[in-house]
Amino acid sequence: MKTSTSKKLIAFLFINCTVIEIFTMVVTILDMQLSLKLGMMPDFSPLVSLIGAVVGEVISYAIYSLKAAKENSAGGIVYDSAAARNFEEGER
Repeated sequence: MKTSTSKKLIAFLFINCTVIEIFTMVVTILDMQLSLKLGMMPDFSPLVSLIGAVVGEVISYAIYSLKAAKENSAGGIVYDSAAARNFEEGER
């Protein structure tokens, strides 16, 4: 079965956002360690990038879920084509 383009795009988006989140975590931990050694206040500005990553994931998942719900419900493309295929197989 062929994977749809929208599934590939949502997977890419989730992987990309997860990489940003992991990178930000590592940078923040290293910054905190260095700040403690130097006796300075740590810089938490890299955490701002997490806001964009998390919001991007949530919004894209919500949009994908709405699209999938419309396709798989009565009157949707996937639902109607599967129903037609089952009907044709029943006639044979």
